[in-house]
Amino acid sequence: MNNLIKVIGPSPSEMTLEQLEEAIRREHSRVSQGLEAGATVYGAKKGKKRASSPSRTTKAKSLEQKYGMSLEEMERKLELLRKLEEGRE
Repeated sequence: MNNLIKVIGPSPSEMTLEQLEEAIRREHSRVSQGLEAGATVYGAKKGKKRASSPSRTTKAKSLEQKYGMSLEEMERKLELLRKLEEGRE
């Protein structure tokens, strides 16, 4: 058990308030330096899948299906709306 304390240090309940505050400052500094150096998270924990965002193709297909028109047609209609709005101003 003594070897464990040497490796990971005492538990927060065994520390004085000053020791705990210093440990928190050191950990915050360590994490901040890692993030500034470009650290990234790799992989997901076992049993959990990382959430991924849909691809542009998937988004485009869902929009086409939702509105029942192609993206080109939507673009054309949006351009017409922009021209109409500019004409009103």
